[in-house]
Amino acid sequence: MDLLLPIKVSAALAVIFFILPDKRKLVVPAALTAAISLFIISVYSLFFRDIAMSSMPYFMADTISKAVYSLISFFGAIMALYSSGFITRKLNRYFAYFFLTIASSLGVVISANWLIFTIFWGISGTALFLMIQLESGANAAAKKTMIILGGSDSLLILGIAIIYYATGTFTIGTAPWSGLAAACLLAAALAKAGGMPLHTWIPGCAEKAPLPVTALIPAALDKILGIYMMTRLFQIMRFPPEARMAVMIIGAITIICAVFMALKQHNAKKLLAYHAISQVGYMILGIASGTTLGLIGGFFHMVNNAIYKCALFLGTGQVEKTTGTARLEKLGGLAKLLPFTFASMLIASFAISGIPPFNGFYSKWLIYQGILEANTKDFQLLTMLCLLAALFGSGLTLASFMKLIHAIFLGSSSPLIGKIEPSRREKFSLVFPQITLAAACILLGLFAVNIFIKPVFGAAALDEIRGSWSPGTAAILIAAGIAIGLLLYWLSGVKTRRTGSFIGGYTVAPEMRLSGVAFYASIENIFPFRQIFRLADKKIFDFYEMLKTGLFYIIGILRYFHNGVLSNYLAWIFAGAVVIFLTL
Repeated sequence: MDLLLPIKVSAALAVIFFILPDKRKLVVPAALTAAISLFIISVYSLFFRDIAMSSMPYFMADTISKAVYSLISFFGAIMALYSSGFITRKLNRYFAYFFLTIASSLGVVISANWLIFTIFWGISGTALFLMIQLESGANAAAKKTMIILGGSDSLLILGIAIIYYATGTFTIGTAPWSGLAAACLLAAALAKAGGMPLHTWIPGCAEKAPLPVTALIPAALDKILGIYMMTRLFQIMRFPPEARMAVMIIGAITIICAVFMALKQHNAKKLLAYHAISQVGYMILGIASGTTLGLIGGFFHMVNNAIYKCALFLGTGQVEKTTGTARLEKLGGLAKLLPFTFASMLIASFAISGIPPFNGFYSKWLIYQGILEANTKDFQLLTMLCLLAALFGSGLTLASFMKLIHAIFLGSSSPLIGKIEPSRREKFSLVFPQITLAAACILLGLFAVNIFIKPVFGAAALDEIRGSWSPGTAAILIAAGIAIGLLLYWLSGVKTRRTGSFIGGYTVAPEMRLSGVAFYASIENIFPFRQIFRLADKKIFDFYEMLKTGLFYIIGILRYFHNGVLSNYLAWIFAGAVVIFLTL
């Protein structure tokens, strides 16, 4: 059994599912069996067999590659189960593209040759384009995604060409510093991961693409691939302090701008999409800090983000499938109807907000430590501003998820609840992946050192930490505090009564119902956010839309002059000839 077997199996499965008839009773069992078997094969080939790399000179299997390799296989198994209960049409094509995505993603993280890396990288982008198009009405989002990712792939090729010119080899290894090559490769990584300003394909993809596609690729795999590439880039190139500081500023801007955009969203999927962008900023900050702790924290945060962000998207998919909408103002009071979804999304919300002892807190804490280690005299003010942006972003993230959880599960019951059929409530195929990912948020929060950090980065990786953090002790103290509080409440004999809700002394009528969105409406009207949000609504900050507007403006000018009238063309020829004659 070799390292390439899971990739070969995934590619073969993509071909098989493409030619299979679109029959649910045939496709679903085959897909589940294939995905679970693929995960087992991947883990076995990585950890229970000696890998003879001498026979595979174009591939590598260090601890970082192994960690990401197994993570991709894990998400493949989880998402295959969820997709089997969510996708209802074009199942054969969906799973064909699904396994093509898994194969290409696995290929990226074990490639030791830039040419092979680029091939797998391009295939993953193409597979995403095909999966988005499976949803009717998603062509525009698919086109935008392909243009942004495809354009960044051109920069990737240019960066690789510069490295080849400097080193004379396509082997991924130490390379001399080149600002242009680093900028090109960083642009490709940022576009894939969703960092600003190449992030704008993600909200449209989240809103229009099939939800399992969004949960699998923009929320998980593309983040993993983009940050994996950035990690490798900072390992093979020695970035000067000025370049690292510039990248850290990009990370800080990504955190703050994206989280503010998330706060104003009324669509749950777009809210999560902007948070997926915001979390990339933390990864960029950690990796660009140039410190060991920052690198560990940024990479660990990539893993954590993939887990809790995927859980949040899967929970939102359950809500949308149950109620028929993802609009927050139309939802409310679903906690009793969807208890497992509520619990898993609540845990994932705590994790992404950096609440201890969940996994998001641990990785953010390591990133903060890395930023402090990188605090040099030359850039002390900028470094501290980046740290403040990260801390402030965590607070805004918590506020945003309070809005999300309240709007969907708490507050006044949505009028849609009475119309929900029992058959549309929680099913095993949709709930089990959510519970698994929520449990992973807890386990990685409590046992991250032994489960992830030491196996991947070594036992001495955390020696530079200032202070100490014991997640197990913290969890026990938090649980004890809650238990004591409940015990005191019970011993106090406080009597409670149930009554209706009142506003100004009047019983709340259905037309007076407030959703969680209403409590955050004032943010959109505060100076200067009002003006900024208006500009954002006009897509002023959308790099893709601005470029498209500029190109169409130039095309309009050309169309004005090239109007098909022969006499005008003759006049242009004559004028051109005169200019050439005068310049000779």
